[in-house]
Amino acid sequence: MGRVLLAAVALAGVAGTGDGLEGQDVPLAADFPEVYRVGGFDAPEWAEFAVPPDVRFDAAGRLYAMERFLGSGSVIVIDADGTLVRVVGRPGEGPGEINRPTGFAVWPDGRLAIADGGHRAYQVFGPDGEFERFVRVGSESDPLGGAGSMGSALRPDPAGLSLIAQGPPPRVGALTDLFGELLGAETPSEERVDDRGLERLDLRGEAVSREPILEGWRPSAGEDEPPELSLDDLTDASGIVAMAIGGMRWFEPGFLWDVLPDGGIAYSDSTAYEIKVTDAAGRPTRLLSRDLHPEPVTRRIREAVRERRLRDLSEGREFAAGYRAGGGGEMPEGERNAMTEAIRAQIEGGEFFDVIPVLSALRATWDGALWVERHGEEPWAEFGPIDVMRADGEYVGTFAAGATKMPDAFGPDGLIAFVELDELDIPSIVVRRLPVEVR
Repeated sequence: MGRVLLAAVALAGVAGTGDGLEGQDVPLAADFPEVYRVGGFDAPEWAEFAVPPDVRFDAAGRLYAMERFLGSGSVIVIDADGTLVRVVGRPGEGPGEINRPTGFAVWPDGRLAIADGGHRAYQVFGPDGEFERFVRVGSESDPLGGAGSMGSALRPDPAGLSLIAQGPPPRVGALTDLFGELLGAETPSEERVDDRGLERLDLRGEAVSREPILEGWRPSAGEDEPPELSLDDLTDASGIVAMAIGGMRWFEPGFLWDVLPDGGIAYSDSTAYEIKVTDAAGRPTRLLSRDLHPEPVTRRIREAVRERRLRDLSEGREFAAGYRAGGGGEMPEGERNAMTEAIRAQIEGGEFFDVIPVLSALRATWDGALWVERHGEEPWAEFGPIDVMRADGEYVGTFAAGATKMPDAFGPDGLIAFVELDELDIPSIVVRRLPVEVR
């Protein structure tokens, strides 16, 4: 709470330096020439992806791809011409062997860190792909300490061998603490960063050292406290699902963020078109805004969203794909029915935020420009218009809804990567190049 208050006071102090951007969109053409593509139906064995991979670039334009949870536990390194450079890591139990990858980050020089959920550690590899360090998460007294934040929301710290990470939702943290209790962990004494905040993870020692950076505004503060759980709750699959997804409100503003080349942070934490920019220590330096406002959530919107989500559930799209991507294979019928009913209850009884936030995604390019995606015309629209702002905050223009989706990775010299699915849902990676004005 203290960090939220300090941030609010600091932003008020720099409000006069905020950049108010005009509400009228300036059209941009999404003409990005293709550089190469890998994957798909006829891919070589090294480029056969079972699920859409996470992708990152290094300063040489090499692309790194990894399938989280499911797959070999390896990172594929692809050269700037689309050929294989090397495979980093392999499945196993020893140093340099990955048990359950949950995310990864790549520094400009090609060094990379893999979050290994099975080992509850970060494994660090050098620019040549050789294993360097094994940095554990937690301690003997708290073996799962911080394990809930070992997700995909990781960025490399430009200043050195550290990561910038988003914390887990409070309910995930509560479940992690409960599993820790099963392992004999002590009750955590320190305040942990949740999904509305960022922390710096120092990987230079034998164990991860954590430093909070900033904490965003939580719309439901005081209303979405972590549930009271007991060990008996872990025996009920539907109960675990209800605890994990319970308390969700549709259209509640997300915490959108990315790291800038100088180590600063750009983030949005409210329903308004406001992007807060900080220095590397999390101190506010600038506020970017446009004269665009949230749309009220009407009865028609609530009914349409529920109807669409229930239809997705009945067709098996609501959770089955995510379950398989998590390495679960085909779900047993009993578990599937229990989870289906838990999700159905959440859809039918779920609450709605009062308005639809203006923004839905935020990413920084390699050169520090910002790509800011807005919600689409329909509340469930997958892609909305994307605004581009230069590193100095100047508005460049807007890609119309559907003209392009948000790139999955930005690289040097205007390189961008998209992960696409064909008609058979087979993933491929397409690398394109941006024109100079939108880098």
